Amino acid sequence: MALYNTLTREVERVDPILPGEVSLYTCGPTVYNYAHIGNLRTFLFQDLLKRTLQGLGYRVRHCMNITDVEDKIIRDSQQGLPPDADNPARHAAMEALTARYTAAFFEDLESVAIPREGFTFLPRATAYIPQMVSLIQRLEARGLAYAREGSVYFRIQGFPEYGRLARLDREGMLAGASVDADEYDRDSVQDFVLWKAARPGEPWWESPWGAGRPGWHIECSAMGLELLGERIDIHSGGVDLVFPHHENEIAQSEGCIGHPWVRCWVHGEFLLVEGQKMSKSLGNFFTLRDLVERGHDPLAFRYAILSNHYRKLLNFSMEGLRGAKAALDRIRAFRRRMEGNGESSGDGAWKEALDPLGRLAQARQAFWDALADDLNTPEALASLFTLVTDLNAQDDRLPLTREERDRVLAFLEEADGVFACWPADASVEDLEVAALVESRRAAKGARNWAEADRIREQLRARGIILEDRKDGSTAWHRA
Repeated sequence: MALYNTLTREVERVDPILPGEVSLYTCGPTVYNYAHIGNLRTFLFQDLLKRTLQGLGYRVRHCMNITDVEDKIIRDSQQGLPPDADNPARHAAMEALTARYTAAFFEDLESVAIPREGFTFLPRATAYIPQMVSLIQRLEARGLAYAREGSVYFRIQGFPEYGRLARLDREGMLAGASVDADEYDRDSVQDFVLWKAARPGEPWWESPWGAGRPGWHIECSAMGLELLGERIDIHSGGVDLVFPHHENEIAQSEGCIGHPWVRCWVHGEFLLVEGQKMSKSLGNFFTLRDLVERGHDPLAFRYAILSNHYRKLLNFSMEGLRGAKAALDRIRAFRRRMEGNGESSGDGAWKEALDPLGRLAQARQAFWDALADDLNTPEALASLFTLVTDLNAQDDRLPLTREERDRVLAFLEEADGVFACWPADASVEDLEVAALVESRRAAKGARNWAEADRIREQLRARGIILEDRKDGSTAWHRA
């Protein structure tokens, strides 16, 4: 398998440290609110990455952290507490907020077919404070960290490789300047905080430098080193984390261990909504729950995300989501057709010319070749839909045998092991509707307008409204 490595700006072959096993660290949620659909795009592409590696035969050790202490979490959790609240009360308020949104996050993941049990490690940052303190002390001993008024900062001038991931201009770095914020602008390249001195109204932990709390960046370094070790195959996140978060992770981790930490850095692109950045003021800010309330299938959302290449900017729209639903309906209808026996309406000569099992083998090879090439999901799905078209046409002339159908169903199951969008237990009613929509599509393709109209009226009688789209697909919804 090959992936685009942000560090080298090249597509490189994945060569695991341990044969047959891939260690994968992915930056998880900051649990102070519901995840929005842009966040979920990142988690979905990371799930696709893991499933593809597993489908190619690798064992994956996957660690995703839960950030449960950070500036925004403290801001939101401490509202309403009296100024003189003690430290246990402040911790309790923070834990209540993060527990609520952690639970909501995993509910959202389950809705888009990312099971919690699929992760090897799910560390919470607050459970690794001792490891963070130890890491900071090791950086101090190496001269890469310094204390100032109860806070500790990383000295970027002491780490010559700083800036290589984000391609920063080292000449513009501000020697001696420091920043306390967890997040800051790309052009504010300064010494960053590792440990923050306690401030009034904030929860704190004891440390060698006094009461305080960790900076955001040190959290992932400590958890990654503790759970996956000093050498990791793949580290992943959204492109917004390249700088400062992942740049700072490299500096902290490699400054401590003295050698390269991660072999391949993989980042997913942004998601726009109707051509614009998501914003509550623009009315285009959505969570998965918002989409579900509007009647959309979470698996259609998963498909809409995964059908686009993870390194391409994605312009999300409700029209695109409906198109994703139509595409899924077509696959589900094909699956239902393969589960049946078919009815003959032709002779065997055409079938022999097509060679269904040979055509299946060709599609399967193209499917996995595309995924192994930097997760090229558009090409993988194209190979699947071409197979659907070919075998539907074949089945119209002379039904596939039971063995052929079972082989096709096995491939659909294999492909769904990666995309997880067309499960075998989809509702019978939905599958029946999808099958009728596919039959109408075939009738229109044959210019059999009377049959197409008959099927439309049959669906209308069942309360199903069809929407023919400009791209030739058909979306449906219940009246």
